[in-house]
Amino acid sequence: MVSADVYNNIEIVKYKIAKAAASIGRDSDQIKIIAATKGQPLEAMIQAVETGYIDGIGENRVQEARKKKEKWPKSPSTTWHMIGHLQRNKAKVAVQLFDVIQSIDSANLTDILEQRLVLLRKTMPVLIEVKISSEASKYGVEPDHARVLAEHILGLCPHLKLIGLMGIGPLTDEKKRIRSSFALLRRLKEELEEDLGVELPELSMGMSDDFEIAIAEGSTMVRLGRAIFGPRGN
Repeated sequence: MVSADVYNNIEIVKYKIAKAAASIGRDSDQIKIIAATKGQPLEAMIQAVETGYIDGIGENRVQEARKKKEKWPKSPSTTWHMIGHLQRNKAKVAVQLFDVIQSIDSANLTDILEQRLVLLRKTMPVLIEVKISSEASKYGVEPDHARVLAEHILGLCPHLKLIGLMGIGPLTDEKKRIRSSFALLRRLKEELEEDLGVELPELSMGMSDDFEIAIAEGSTMVRLGRAIFGPRGN
């Protein structure tokens, strides 16, 4: 049975998504909810998926994801997204654990993933993580290097399917700065689509504190932890 807290939180999230989408004439059904589950107990994760409103599980660490996935029941099924920084020495394990990798940030990483995927005869949807804020703790390729990485994936990594871009907004209360960072990522996606002649359907941006701004700037995928589960440890 789904706990009242998780269900009510997701209902609030759905309302906020619908309101943000409607404000700019978007359909809220275009926006996927990825539950960011770092540090969350398995039971809460299962409850979130059982609501039917969650489009995937997002994990930050390979080891934590492996332990959780080993215990995951046959039902409910879900897709598993790698949303944290992926170290190259964990790449071989990651391609077996995850359905989508959102944090591609180097050609070296893509080459390792490609080699492993060839052996597995598997294709992996991926997003390029772009650094759209100035914090030193944030990962991602610099915006002016995103095109080179996209070309590398499209030209040399046939087992990686590039489906979009991912970014983390700045840690600030200044909505103007947050909006500007998300607008930068949206424009970059549009430029890559036009210049490279490809369709990049996914724009993964927006977390618990800023997902409404992200949706207004074109996000198709929000990664929500606290908004769904409450603070970690509660």
